[in-house]
Amino acid sequence: MSAVLNALARLDRAWARGETWLALAVLLAMLLVGVLTALLQVLTRCDVAWAISLGDKLDWSDAMQRRGTLWLAFIGLSLAAHQHKHVRIDRVLRRAPPRSRDQMLAASSLAASVITIGLLIAFSRAVYSNLGERPALYELLGPSGALHVCDASAAQLAEQPDAAPPPLFCALRSLLAACSLPAETPGAASQLIIPLMLLVAALRFFAQGIHHASRALRGDRGGDSARSPT
Repeated sequence: MSAVLNALARLDRAWARGETWLALAVLLAMLLVGVLTALLQVLTRCDVAWAISLGDKLDWSDAMQRRGTLWLAFIGLSLAAHQHKHVRIDRVLRRAPPRSRDQMLAASSLAASVITIGLLIAFSRAVYSNLGERPALYELLGPSGALHVCDASAAQLAEQPDAAPPPLFCALRSLLAACSLPAETPGAASQLIIPLMLLVAALRFFAQGIHHASRALRGDRGGDSARSPT
């Protein structure tokens, strides 16, 4: 049993490192795009032709910044659960006896897990609903009716030159379709970070609750009982 728990703890730490690197990558991308967009706006006011042309191609930058902010918020939520940085009354915990402290931490962690699972269910339904919405930009008319631009053949795309399937999103869409997730737009696909991070946070809260409950039952007094192995 101890070996299993240690393996899960190592897996959680590895996942947290991945979350940290992902958050840094998203933040760096947002900073680079923000600086580039601001620079192009300045050059556009100076009537620099190449800046005007490039600025028109960066019309996705605002959407990228919004989605990046969303990703940072929910990755931060998961990391806060991992690092025990979520909101709690530390002053009360410091003054409580070790066993009472573990009991309070067990109750609060399990309650946080239940609340997070409730949020997970609610947000999952909203995200899944958004995944199925297909705007006209990603739709074209084929012989058998409307179809997604990523599902169109080369001949069908040649008949409608305005239709331009984004290759990266089409590859991601195929991957998500294998998981029974019908993502119709990049924006909807980016919202999958919400249920994923809520699920991870709920599992972490649950693990912390079980850890502190077991300490309270055993009456452990050594070490810092305010932190779990994860």
